[in-house]
Amino acid sequence: MSDQLTRLRAAVTEAQNKLIEAEAELADRLAEINAFEFEFEARVGHLIDNLDALETEIQRYTERIETIRNREVFGQAHIPIDRQYRRTWEAPPRSAPTPPPKPLDPASEAEVKRLYRQLARRFHPDLARDEADRARRTEKMAAINDAYTARSLVELAALAQEPDTSIDTGPRSGQTEAQLIQALENELERCRRCRQEIEKELRSLRFRPSVELSLEVKAARRQGRDLLAEMTAELEQKIARKTVERDMLKTQFDQLGPDQGIIHIPR
Repeated sequence: MSDQLTRLRAAVTEAQNKLIEAEAELADRLAEINAFEFEFEARVGHLIDNLDALETEIQRYTERIETIRNREVFGQAHIPIDRQYRRTWEAPPRSAPTPPPKPLDPASEAEVKRLYRQLARRFHPDLARDEADRARRTEKMAAINDAYTARSLVELAALAQEPDTSIDTGPRSGQTEAQLIQALENELERCRRCRQEIEKELRSLRFRPSVELSLEVKAARRQGRDLLAEMTAELEQKIARKTVERDMLKTQFDQLGPDQGIIHIPR
């Protein structure tokens, strides 16, 4: 075996290890973001939903009152332009974030990370010898990633007990040393390219609204402030004001007569 081949194999092994570390870092950052989004939803998000529901009621009471008053002028089928616009461009409802796993103690968290990296080095699809092996490894790696995201030490330990297949790093049948060197160089370049993509994605995470807000929350905490509590108090005040506005419009609507129909607000 030539020195060049030995060096290339060592470089590929190092590049694959760095790629796995980068993937683990990305998984950790996404888990942190999800945990913050879940906390935000629990403390603040439901108040935003309540405020949105009140504003929807206010909008619909206003529209019904306007419709009733416009019937005499424009006729029964008239639909105001602003309502047509909202009907076309109204944003879909937000989806609730996935609940984060329960925090582990430091020793268990360290063991979860150790097992993840060990399993990734054994089962990563990039180590596949052929397409059938890649499909098997891809399925296995999906289970490993799910267990890691859930911080399930039991699942990761069970996966670690499953049998592995040996990795043949020698020349394949009919493959010359020059062809093997080319294959290793291609794999080295692919690992570097994948790692660059992950690093790019990690950088892009900083611009997600929830990440920017989480940084503001952390900065406020260092100053002794609870920013989410402040947001909660402000939203509760807005909800109180909107409730009064909604009740006034409801009274106005009811005074127009009992034959005008009932407003049903979707939940």
